Amino acid sequence: MSVARSTSTMQSSDGDHHRSPGSVIEMYGDELESPTTSSKTGSGYAIDGYSLYDDDATTETAKRGRFSQLLNHLGTVYSDQLESNPIRTKSLTAGTLALVGDLLAQGIELSFDNTGEDSTGLDGWRVFAMFIEGLCFSGPSMHYAYEFYEHLFPIVRCDCVEPIVHEDVQILDSKGNVIRVADFKTQWKNVVIHVAFDQIFMAMWYVAGLMIVTCVIEGHSDDLLNELQNDYFRNLGASYLAAALFFAPVQIYAFGKLEKSYRVLAVNTIDILWVTVMSIVTHLNRGESESFIKSVLIPMLSMIGENIVYST
Repeated sequence: MSVARSTSTMQSSDGDHHRSPGSVIEMYGDELESPTTSSKTGSGYAIDGYSLYDDDATTETAKRGRFSQLLNHLGTVYSDQLESNPIRTKSLTAGTLALVGDLLAQGIELSFDNTGEDSTGLDGWRVFAMFIEGLCFSGPSMHYAYEFYEHLFPIVRCDCVEPIVHEDVQILDSKGNVIRVADFKTQWKNVVIHVAFDQIFMAMWYVAGLMIVTCVIEGHSDDLLNELQNDYFRNLGASYLAAALFFAPVQIYAFGKLEKSYRVLAVNTIDILWVTVMSIVTHLNRGESESFIKSVLIPMLSMIGENIVYST
């Protein structure tokens, strides 16, 4: 058994009250006297005004409480980082979720691989390329794009009236007088404009960036132009189809309900599925990744070295 608590009034031998009704008294082990009456309750026993709880139930409740506190703490830390380092936080978030999306994509590809050829397993350079694309391209792009959308077509409008009292928000001075009243309204027309611009025009930018960054890092830079010519519009069409079927409606809801700083997180979370689809489509005609160091950096350094030697 664990801690015993009482919410009843305690009296001394002379009858004086030392605790007011509702106060909590904790007693442990030998301090508990033999009960005169007892009754079983939900997860323990009530004995003479004391509630004794089973250790298993108490431990489980404590675990849930600690997990909830951990989530709240992580949420607070993330919010603070969004305020103090918005681009870095959004970029790291985009890179991490792109990595998760590509892991899902490779898992799906391996599950449906019916070619009979020996699989080489997980393509590490491909995972790394997707992470770098999200970190250095998609994340920063979305940050500045959403700032630009909000500047042109603000989603939340504030109609301020003075000194009429409005039920939504009352802004008071130090004496409690209403000095300004703010009526915040979501402009759903602008929400639709944001999403349409993002899914139609910015998709062209995102798809191109995804193909270029991953192609170079995966060691296929020699095939980049041919890949863009042959596969770009197919990949863009896959993005449009995915947006029409799922992503655009969910994004409309997220844009309309969330603050601007959280939209990148929401869209990146939704886009785990988009990244999964686009990673599969992008790598349909692309071979296994080569070492970025071997295929790009070493030839580049060799070329620079040769130029230095010849120039001297």
